[in-house]
Amino acid sequence: MSKKRKTKLIITLTMLQSGVLGISGCSGSRHMSQAKYSVEHIRGEMKPLNCRPAGVCEGIGYYFDYYGLASEKYVEGVAHSFGTFESEGFTIAAHIYVPENAKGTVVVMHGYLNHCGQLKYAIRHLLESGYAVCAYDMPGHGLSTGKDAWMDNFDRYAQVMQDFKAIVAERCPGPYNVMAFSHGACAVIQTHLEGKEDFFEKTILIAPLVRPVHWKHAQFSYRLYWAFRDSVPRIVSKNSSDKEFLDFNRFRDFLHKQRVPLIWVRALEKWNEKVHTLDATGSKMLVIQGDKDSTVDWKYNTKFLAGKFDTKEIILKNGKHELLNETAEIKNRVFDEINSYLEFSD
Repeated sequence: MSKKRKTKLIITLTMLQSGVLGISGCSGSRHMSQAKYSVEHIRGEMKPLNCRPAGVCEGIGYYFDYYGLASEKYVEGVAHSFGTFESEGFTIAAHIYVPENAKGTVVVMHGYLNHCGQLKYAIRHLLESGYAVCAYDMPGHGLSTGKDAWMDNFDRYAQVMQDFKAIVAERCPGPYNVMAFSHGACAVIQTHLEGKEDFFEKTILIAPLVRPVHWKHAQFSYRLYWAFRDSVPRIVSKNSSDKEFLDFNRFRDFLHKQRVPLIWVRALEKWNEKVHTLDATGSKMLVIQGDKDSTVDWKYNTKFLAGKFDTKEIILKNGKHELLNETAEIKNRVFDEINSYLEFSD
């Protein structure tokens, strides 16, 4: 290897280890605790959403309790369906919660490397507020199939969301709304810009991803690193002020993905190229962002969104990236803003 190439490799490794790929998370030196049931075991118990199993199997019940997703235990009168649907060659794991006399439905989208288990507080809050709630694990995440955190084209994320809408329309009452966190916002942003979004009445983006921090450096890094690796470790980052959440996310979340495939970074780059060329729309949306977010380039992202849509911005002081898993004070401010927006008539 030439001296020049070695120098480039050292620069790249240094940049990757310092987190300039912008994918913050909570991988650590301690070992992840062992789950009672494996992902494969739980998947083996799952059935299509259109099936009505007689009861909850042991593995699925363990998963519900472990992640606090049995919200029907906390909110009276909620019917909880859990199962799968097929989309884009993936088997997608999904939850549908319908309370009695629901006044509408909110589809909730999780962030990159995460899964529905990290939405438990948002799900419970929306149910307590009288909304039906629907959520699914994205391809390569949680209990859905696909290589871990892998994606070659963000169009496929958008299509999975479109396919889920059809299920939601059959199972839940309108009006229909969407609340998308971080990477989950990408599919929502794309369908709005492509003029394909006529399903959701209201759109809420929480710490949305357009570009991660240090995006230009990340593009440079992954191109150099491509010849040596197909993925990089997720970088340690305190993306919430809630210490209990950080500890669980780092050491006890057995569904949490620990590596970032470089093909996903390339797909994000292609998605950025696409959405930046699409015309602005008059779509209205609420954008809630923390001013201490070190995961996404939030100043750039909010400016981009304001240029494409009719946005209302809420910048939360001291809010980090994981706004749905922040301290109670910050989390409650987020939920208050969500409720106000959902209940406000334009």
